[in-house]
Amino acid sequence: MNKSDYLTLVAIEECAEIQQALSKAVRFGFDDHHPDRPDKTNEDDVLHEFYQLTAMIEELQRQHIIRKPTDEAIRRIKEQKLSKVSHYMDYSRQQGRLD
Repeated sequence: MNKSDYLTLVAIEECAEIQQALSKAVRFGFDDHHPDRPDKTNEDDVLHEFYQLTAMIEELQRQHIIRKPTDEAIRRIKEQKLSKVSHYMDYSRQQGRLD
């Protein structure tokens, strides 16, 4: 395994961890917490995992393993995603699947 593979695998692991944190937030609420960690909410866990993933993506960019899009490209990607989510939320509502 090379450095690129290693860093990519760590990023993959962070993706799994953010999935788990978000799943717990949906099941138990963002304000809830693990019984053994009353000082850290599910929201804290989601944000922690998100920024760990962000750190890995940025490291992949710093190492020139993946490129860094321009700020304009990033803005466009985010806008397109939010528009798509809005579109499919409306569709889900029409299908009676979303309140």
